Amino acid sequence: GFRAIRICLHRPEVFKTQLRAIYRASAYGTASIMFPMIISVAEVKKIKEIVEEVKDELRQADIPFGDVELGIMVETPAAVMIADMLAPEVDFFSIGTNDLTQYTMSVDRGNDKVSYLYSTFNPAAVLRMIQRTIECAHAHGAWCGICGELGADMELTRRFIQMGIDELSVSPVFTLELRKKIREAE
Repeated sequence: GFRAIRICLHRPEVFKTQLRAIYRASAYGTASIMFPMIISVAEVKKIKEIVEEVKDELRQADIPFGDVELGIMVETPAAVMIADMLAPEVDFFSIGTNDLTQYTMSVDRGNDKVSYLYSTFNPAAVLRMIQRTIECAHAHGAWCGICGELGADMELTRRFIQMGIDELSVSPVFTLELRKKIREAE
């Protein structure tokens, strides 16, 4: 639908205001920006063009800013299929497992009549998509993380490490248990 990066690219004046604030803050510490719902290289190139405009405006105003990592959410089958083309354009991928699973399995996880089909354990689909995304990121020097409910699935921690995942993003309540699982898997 009309959300995420689609709104940003439709309303560039709002998007530039947000980017300007992040870049200004980057003068005081590390900052990264992750763009959601990417489905094409053209979107990433447009984003980078707008980012450069913002950086030029800040330079002209003599406003300091630091280096900012640019990354994308990989949460659609389209992004997975072109991950090899997207990876050279960004510093990192974050795989949004909730949406990726929903879109891959064509299941509304909120609909009781079909929610039983919402499965991240379908190795022929979701887990293979995750593996492909990791491989494409690494082949182009980008790092790759997982966010969403799947990152906290302790049964998959070892498998994610074997796949080569660089980061697992979880709610603070899962941090200690996940840390223990990672140590056990090493």
